[in-house]
Amino acid sequence: MTKSYELLDSGDLSKLEIVGGYKLLRSSPTSAYGKATPEIWNDLHAQYVKNDSGSGHWNFQKKVPESFTIEFSNLTFKIKLTPFGHIGLFPEQETNWNRIREIGKKKQGLEVLNLFAYSGGSTLACLDAGMGVCHVDASKGMVDWARENAKLSGLDSKPVRWIVDDVMKFIRREIKRGKKYQGLILDPPSFGRGSKGEVWKIEENLSELMDALMELSDSKPEFVILSCHSQGFSPLTLERILSSRIKTKGVYQTSELFIPEKSGKKYPAGFCTFFSK
Repeated sequence: MTKSYELLDSGDLSKLEIVGGYKLLRSSPTSAYGKATPEIWNDLHAQYVKNDSGSGHWNFQKKVPESFTIEFSNLTFKIKLTPFGHIGLFPEQETNWNRIREIGKKKQGLEVLNLFAYSGGSTLACLDAGMGVCHVDASKGMVDWARENAKLSGLDSKPVRWIVDDVMKFIRREIKRGKKYQGLILDPPSFGRGSKGEVWKIEENLSELMDALMELSDSKPEFVILSCHSQGFSPLTLERILSSRIKTKGVYQTSELFIPEKSGKKYPAGFCTFFSK
């Protein structure tokens, strides 16, 4: 498959991407540095402009379809330029998707819980690796988007449950049912709202969530992927959150997430700890 996403450059609180042949400029609060190749920041198809309320709009300089598909990491994704600046793809997670595939080569049939699952990249990687997945997100629109990505990728017949619900409420019900999972994936937001307006704040709710997840895995999961983009949650913090709870030996791989740029530099895109037995 052809990789049809490329990060060209970043800097001055923006990033410049080619997505399905369309040249996009998006805001990027993490890139508070100078551009590596400023001479290429022109001839755009669209630029995302953020406003003070956290939303924004796209300024189109050339025609871009309302939605289109691209192939990335041997999967197919629907791309849409949303009012929040997201496009439905998070390329920094590709390293984790490849780790999932490596686990799948050694252990088949694992049951995986993917929380805050958004457009489903990690869900698709698990299905592709022969795992069963419970995909949970509070947004029906995002769950529908993930289902569409599964169909586009030829994975819609694989064992997957699509759940629209508040994460904590769903987990509590799973605990009562006695459900168990061997794999846990979560990329919690700094702030969010559940399907019925429930408030999520990572600094207040993450510890409770992780304790509940240990109940679902008997504190002995086969693997865990914990990533985030919140200040105060460094790679070392994430590793300690896991290592203080997991009661089995394994390997922790802790790092910054990044996207390689055409300029040869790395774009900072969050933090991650990956645990595997």
